[in-house]
Amino acid sequence: MREQPAAEPGVLRYDVTADEPVTLRWTWPAEDAITLWQATQGSRRNLPTDWGSHREVRSVRSAPVASLVDAQDRAVITISLSSNVRGCDFAVGVNEETAEQLIELTVDDVEGAGFTLRIDLRAQHFSDALRAVTAEWTAELGSRIAAVPAVAREAMYSTWYSDHQHVSAASVERHARAGTAYGTKAVIVDDGWQTDDTRRGYAYCGDWEPTGDTFPDMAGHVRRVHELGQRYVLWLAPPLIGVYSKAWARFKDRTLGFADGEVTAVLDPRYPEVREHLLECCIRPVRDWGVDGLKLDFIDSWAREQLPAGPGTDCESVDEGVERFLQAVTDELRTLRSDVLIEFRQDYVHPRLWQFGTFLRAGDCALDPVENRVRTVDCRLLAGDRAVHSDMLLWHPSASVENVALQFIGALFSTVQVSMDLDALSAEHERVVRYWLEFLRDHSDALLHGVLLPSRPDARYTQVRAVGTAETVVAVFTDPVVQVADARTVVVNGSAGRRLYVEGASGAVDLVVSDCSGHEVYRETTSAPAVWVIDVPLGGVARIVRS
Repeated sequence: MREQPAAEPGVLRYDVTADEPVTLRWTWPAEDAITLWQATQGSRRNLPTDWGSHREVRSVRSAPVASLVDAQDRAVITISLSSNVRGCDFAVGVNEETAEQLIELTVDDVEGAGFTLRIDLRAQHFSDALRAVTAEWTAELGSRIAAVPAVAREAMYSTWYSDHQHVSAASVERHARAGTAYGTKAVIVDDGWQTDDTRRGYAYCGDWEPTGDTFPDMAGHVRRVHELGQRYVLWLAPPLIGVYSKAWARFKDRTLGFADGEVTAVLDPRYPEVREHLLECCIRPVRDWGVDGLKLDFIDSWAREQLPAGPGTDCESVDEGVERFLQAVTDELRTLRSDVLIEFRQDYVHPRLWQFGTFLRAGDCALDPVENRVRTVDCRLLAGDRAVHSDMLLWHPSASVENVALQFIGALFSTVQVSMDLDALSAEHERVVRYWLEFLRDHSDALLHGVLLPSRPDARYTQVRAVGTAETVVAVFTDPVVQVADARTVVVNGSAGRRLYVEGASGAVDLVVSDCSGHEVYRETTSAPAVWVIDVPLGGVARIVRS
């Protein structure tokens, strides 16, 4: 291991030569830390013990980075590995014997002859520390990173929660027509187009051909959706092959084992013939039916125990086989259309996948605006300039208008996907949906492109601030104290109370407050005190302009 000359004060870099698995192990006295931010963490916001902190990182799951964060949102220490690390065990946890953090990294799969360990000791906001990591990865990958089409940052409609596997050409066209009226730009057709079986299983996956009963003319259907003004994105799960598929007989001996009882297996991408089959399945929808992109699901199913490569494989690592497959898919698709859309899903957030995906959706969290907030913010912090989408928004038809608004507020700092039957919304819900879709468009500069500054990752982000070029948007969740330092600040009330406390807005200000449907409640021009108490309805918005 060789230390690089210091390029930035407080940042250490070590070059490690590795032609076989290597383990790096040391302790660090991070006594101010109260939480560990990890690329894959779910709802856990704790300081794990060293014996319970091991996290397997593969190129198709998680990412090689972690940051210990204190109560002031400062990164005590941020550890990351270079983007050419395909696989490692990444452990940061409390050592009970020394009351220090034990850091243990075992790297077992690398593209090339070595990798770089980066240790950032600068006391900065943890989001800045993570942005510095993504900047390093961006520089390493360079032109290999996939371009993000503009439409990837526009609201989309998904059929999953509204239709599940009961989707049909007729229902998709109806959703597309309604989506156009609401301002969405694409429809994502999820699981169900390829099977008549509606029991939510995957036993029929593997052929990726439309079912004749509900999608009798796929090319004509896609053309009609285009005529309605919508892009078309189609769901596939390339790793999965079911025992009832036509392809099963050919590939049943080319799998990594079963994933769903004994009816669905995971294909082994180390076999060239497996990759060729999957390539054709992925190219056909764009080439023959005219779809605009693919939702490639269950990619993390390939993050399995590494079985020995069998006869006929052409690479040792499953991760390398996956990358060869994804590279072939993206190369072929981009020859068909340069702005092809590829959706990936959390937890496949590794920078190596930046080469292939054009937008990343938060992991499934139906009806849960808090989890959607956490997942979308987590993804944004590590995505660099990649587009991040919410999990599909869902609510009960009898939900209050405030609860409908909270679904959008939970996804505020991402591109939303909606999965309600828009034609069946009540008039009250329709007003809320139209208002928030318009709000997201109007404030997209700050929300999607601004500097993201979330607070208290240990408490699942009590407040999130996005600083754009012309305004700052602050979403209040469980911290009602809002600091105002910019000329124009938009405060969104995602909390359980109406009373917000504004600090820093001293002097003359204009205030406009609206409710969750966008209806103006009141406005005033006043001289704000040092601590200004304002009343904002649940799910409402306060616009503060300093004179």
